[in-house]
Amino acid sequence: MRGTSAAAWVPLAWVLGGSVAGLILQFGLLLPLQRIAKRQGWDAAGTIAAIVAPVTVLWCALAGLYIGLGSVVLTPRSGLFLDRIISSLAILSVTWVLARFLGAAVVAYGRQADKRIFSASLYANVVQGAVLVVGIITVLGSFGVSIAPLLTTLGLGGLAVAIALRDTLANLFSGVHIVASRQIRPGDYVKFDFGVEGEVTDIQWRSTTIRDTQNSSVIVPNEKVAGSVLINYSLGSSDQLVPVTATVPWKGNFHELEAIASRASRGAAIALTGVNEASLEVTAYLPVDNVQSRLQAAAEFRRRLYDAVRTASVGDRSETP
Repeated sequence: MRGTSAAAWVPLAWVLGGSVAGLILQFGLLLPLQRIAKRQGWDAAGTIAAIVAPVTVLWCALAGLYIGLGSVVLTPRSGLFLDRIISSLAILSVTWVLARFLGAAVVAYGRQADKRIFSASLYANVVQGAVLVVGIITVLGSFGVSIAPLLTTLGLGGLAVAIALRDTLANLFSGVHIVASRQIRPGDYVKFDFGVEGEVTDIQWRSTTIRDTQNSSVIVPNEKVAGSVLINYSLGSSDQLVPVTATVPWKGNFHELEAIASRASRGAAIALTGVNEASLEVTAYLPVDNVQSRLQAAAEFRRRLYDAVRTASVGDRSETP
């Protein structure tokens, strides 16, 4: 760097001034806007303020440095190096902001009730990762790094990583398959053949989260979800028939028990599904408005049935001479 000692401090003064301006913009405008947007329900404005605020000081400092360098004379090598540093930081910061913007847009789109056709968190992570990779490749190109050999090296390294992380990648691609097939969506009520039952709350890159009937979160690997047999109650009609089996002590005529079970089920279809010396097993096909009410409907049917059978048994014993 050539020039007077006083001129050498000009870029630093511009950087300091830009940093102060960035802090004023961040704490005086963006953060208050974020709080106001949260109170008023302005989701878009709040998201923009939350994403831009962390990089405001960096952008203003880079702008100050770029302006301040115009007042000093640099050697070609120093000028090229500083230009690359400024451009690299600018590209990376803009890429980071763009990735967060796109991720937030994907999440907002996925939360809309009429567009719940994919896992918002999974696709948001994929989009953000793709944008960041593009930004890093752009920065490497600005430093004169050849991309072709790098991609070849990354390809060979990626093969080794794929072998080492086979289970992780299997879960990743299984998650992509799950959300692309649209057979399971956040909000669906499902039952798997390995016993887990509940509402799907999220499908992430590695696992699927289920809220079971005890209101607990069950984390299931995507590979297991994709390879299991399941019932998705939300894909069918909201009015469903739920088979409920009950075993009751009974030594009388089955038609009498059938009539009792029919009254207990309030007119639902009844079938005999098991017989032994001291009891009968009956199954009632109960109509329910939604799948979440299955447990309550089954419990009420069994309670009414056992009470009715007990009352009938007591009546039979009282009539016996």
